[in-house]
Amino acid sequence: MRPLVHLLFALAILSVARSAAAQDLSCDRGDREVRALKFVGNREYPAVALAATVATTPSTFAGRPVIGERRCLDPVEFLRDVQRLETLYRRRGYLDVKVDTTVTIVKPGVIEITFTIREGEPMRITALALLGLNAHPDVREAARDFPLAVGGVFDRGALEAGRDTLVRRLRNKGWPQAEALVAYTTNTVLRTADVEVSVVPGVRAKLGRIALEVDAGDDNRRVSDATVRRAMALKTGDWYSARAIIDAQRNLYQTDAFQRVDLQPDSIQPAGDSIVNLVVRLVEGDRWAARGGLGWATLDCFRMQGSLTDRDFLPFAQRLELTGRVSKIGLGDPLDGAPNLCQGQARSDPYSRTLNYYTSMTVRQPVRANQARVPSLTLFSSTLSEYKAFLRRTPIGGALSVTDPFPIARVPSTLSYQVELGRTEAEPAFFCAVFNACDNESRTFLQRNNRLAALEYSIVRERVNDPLRPTGGSTVRLNVRHASTLIGSDRSQQFNRGTGDVSWYRALRGGATLVAHLRGGVVYGGGTTPRTGGFIPPQERLYAGGPTTVRGFRQNELGPAVYIVSRYDTDTINGQTLYRADSSSVTERVVPTGGNTLIVGNLEAQLPSPIAPRLLQIAVFADAGKLWNRGTTSRAASLSDEGPSVKITPGMGIRIASPFGAIRVDLGYNGYRLPAGAAYYNAPLQAGVAPLYCVSPGNGLSVNASGTPGAPPEQEKGSCPNSFRPTRGTGFLRRLNPSIWIGQAF
Repeated sequence: MRPLVHLLFALAILSVARSAAAQDLSCDRGDREVRALKFVGNREYPAVALAATVATTPSTFAGRPVIGERRCLDPVEFLRDVQRLETLYRRRGYLDVKVDTTVTIVKPGVIEITFTIREGEPMRITALALLGLNAHPDVREAARDFPLAVGGVFDRGALEAGRDTLVRRLRNKGWPQAEALVAYTTNTVLRTADVEVSVVPGVRAKLGRIALEVDAGDDNRRVSDATVRRAMALKTGDWYSARAIIDAQRNLYQTDAFQRVDLQPDSIQPAGDSIVNLVVRLVEGDRWAARGGLGWATLDCFRMQGSLTDRDFLPFAQRLELTGRVSKIGLGDPLDGAPNLCQGQARSDPYSRTLNYYTSMTVRQPVRANQARVPSLTLFSSTLSEYKAFLRRTPIGGALSVTDPFPIARVPSTLSYQVELGRTEAEPAFFCAVFNACDNESRTFLQRNNRLAALEYSIVRERVNDPLRPTGGSTVRLNVRHASTLIGSDRSQQFNRGTGDVSWYRALRGGATLVAHLRGGVVYGGGTTPRTGGFIPPQERLYAGGPTTVRGFRQNELGPAVYIVSRYDTDTINGQTLYRADSSSVTERVVPTGGNTLIVGNLEAQLPSPIAPRLLQIAVFADAGKLWNRGTTSRAASLSDEGPSVKITPGMGIRIASPFGAIRVDLGYNGYRLPAGAAYYNAPLQAGVAPLYCVSPGNGLSVNASGTPGAPPEQEKGSCPNSFRPTRGTGFLRRLNPSIWIGQAF
């Protein structure tokens, strides 16, 4: 944590030291700083739209050092701003608009600017004629919902947009030469306008000959004509459609088999012909593609990944993708030669001592028309861990998925069916606390290889202006997962799981961005007979805490947990021997047990840094979350933790722009006590037995000598109370939780 704190402190000092230099770049000596920008009298346009139109911009955060930036008045652009606003209004029909300005001196060198707008009365449409619509019913349909109407404002921008929409619809319905001619007369005295739109559809045409010209370089052609025509989905005799031609071009590009795709009407074709011949010119790309990467992460230590793609694996250009990922390099067996190069969090995780890997082979169908129902088949093998929670080993698995199985939904989605044979390894204390499997035989049963068959449906809708560094729009992710014996799963692997994420991005003044995020999830056991509190496999439980949820908590440590302690005291009460730990006992590790219900909310403001604002941002955030078990009598379900059930942790950090997305360095503050939970002691192996003892304070489980010579003492069965609470440092720095993440966390 110390290097991270030093880094943030150094950046803050550097920002203050260079703030003067940054101000000199934006404001020269003698310039006047614009402290505020106001608009008065505007009714047609909101102030936000007007502020985006003018060049004059106020200082961010009142010019405060480090988090703010000074902006000064440019007299030339200030005069042009008046013209910009008047032009905006006049195009909307407000010909009498007048814009005045007022400059108020706040203090020497600092001013406030007010634009006073007198909009006047708009010009209204008294006559609107759409001519040529009787040529065909489809022509009338193309003119539906025209944006202007009699009595409405004469908006020239809307007129041009309506004309363009009308022409585009006609060219998508078979009229390749369609045009719409616009004419209007205005009366500035009466503030009226007469508008006439003449539709000239021309000759309706169908697709004729579709010629293919393929450049394969020096090699023989790999992709057949049948594959090309199948991907385009254009047929001779179809009505001409500009949209269909664009879709065909996109489909060919997305097969990834061509470097260049060009679809154009035949140049020697006479104008006005009722047949449109197409020429498709293609340049084939390389058959093979390989990618690789090496990186480092807080919990993964060193990691690497690679892929090999064959773009023409089967006759119809099906793709074969071989993928491999490896993490925990340097720490996990057998590549465990450099543990000192790994972060302390990873070294404290027992499941990081095993190399994590994922390898897969995928055969993917090339893109079809309309991007609908694209199938793929994957075979995989993996060993993956969840920090301090479990290790999932899957020797073999397979998945059949189809993209956009329900095109009517109009949102990107994937339906998949996955079957795998695997087992989940976790701490003995985890199985004892969550599943009441406290003896070795019961734990072995739960950790045996099981067949998991799951049906999954996911929806992803992204409407952001930049996938790597969004400042506007939203992202929605929904996922539903079902496993039961009805679809081939073992009886112990039955559940219903639903999760959802929604993120909003909004640009603020001065280059700042506000990010809001909401995540929720619920899991039911029982498969075809869902019930709250039913058995849920460890790998399907919900976890929270860490850089993508509540940053004041370490990875997976928000919510129910049990503790493994290094020592305990032996008490004798009424002739009974009891093993008990107290709050001073050293906690070897926390074992998150997860939950079946999750709610997380995040609010973050990202502010441009005075130093290299395009490269660096300063973030201030507040995270809130709750993870719990509903409808269960599990001993790990309820915590005797004081304070609010929803934990809120504030914090700050920096964002560094990179080609892979933002590098996020955060410090979250956690002012809460550690939650109370059951405490266990893992005794060393004796006579082939490694017992697990409940050592929670106040437990009444007596310990007696074993009847087997040389065997360790045995503890009676019973509930292990949630009465152990580790001590926590009270210093400010001890309550800070650092985290590093690459890319958007939510």
